[in-house]
Amino acid sequence: ENVGSTRMADRRPFVQILCAFIALCSIEGHSLDNRIHSFVVTGESRDTLSVRLPQRKASCSFDYMAGQPQHENKPSEDKAEVRAEDVLEKLTGQCTQGQSGYWTYQICLGGIIRQFHGADSYMLGTYSRVEGRILKYNKGLPCDPPKNMAERQVDVSLACSDKLGVQLISEPSTCKYTMTLVTPLVCSDPSYPKLMQSAGSTVPADDGHEEWLLEIRETEDGKIACIAHSTEERLSGSQLAFKSFSLKIDHDESSANIEIDSAKARRMGRVPLGSTEIKVNQDSISHGEDFNGKLSYAEVVTKPI
Repeated sequence: ENVGSTRMADRRPFVQILCAFIALCSIEGHSLDNRIHSFVVTGESRDTLSVRLPQRKASCSFDYMAGQPQHENKPSEDKAEVRAEDVLEKLTGQCTQGQSGYWTYQICLGGIIRQFHGADSYMLGTYSRVEGRILKYNKGLPCDPPKNMAERQVDVSLACSDKLGVQLISEPSTCKYTMTLVTPLVCSDPSYPKLMQSAGSTVPADDGHEEWLLEIRETEDGKIACIAHSTEERLSGSQLAFKSFSLKIDHDESSANIEIDSAKARRMGRVPLGSTEIKVNQDSISHGEDFNGKLSYAEVVTKPI
């Protein structure tokens, strides 16, 4: 009995530490402590979240509204029409592909479209002309010789996406195909449909949310850093967009002088936002007039307070 009691006594510090850790991790609101907070951003959400650094009497708040940005200061005439001919001119010589079921489809702009799987390959058409916003490819291989010698043909429409690819491949009638070429080149023209899910991406097309973290911490040189960022690692881009965002550092004492030492933001793929896409104030960073809605990371660091 004495041996058992001694063993239980030896375990008590470990049990106490374990219980404290479990309690810490089960705090309501998905917050490990008051310096970090996890939250989910959905397509039309709006929220203001905050975290604290008690020993420095500092706090950090992240205010956001998800959705397509309004660009209220931008006149509508700035959104220039993008012609299919201009897209073709810029992409001529480039090839891209997408998969539909058993087959992979490759389109070479100004060249040919082919359908292939392993050693099997069929030429579906050669570039012919532009009709409106449709790229016409015709004079493909005969449909089903010798019974049907009609040549295969393809109509290629255009849509906005975060990178070049092929989507929405179909064969509405025998040997007559349609597909959509997605490209960032048409995104400045809102009349084109948006298919932000890139071809070949591993992200499900119906994914409409992202997990984010809001953190505040003290750096080794006495500065205070406030960071809001997505936990996703999507190099191809995010389906979410933000109408607005603001990341701000506050201090409990109103007389405290808060000055930003550095501020930055970026979109998926670690691409920095330009100087007109963000606005840096004395104690915060927020969206600028040219912000296009894409955001994956924002950070402000103060000078020592």
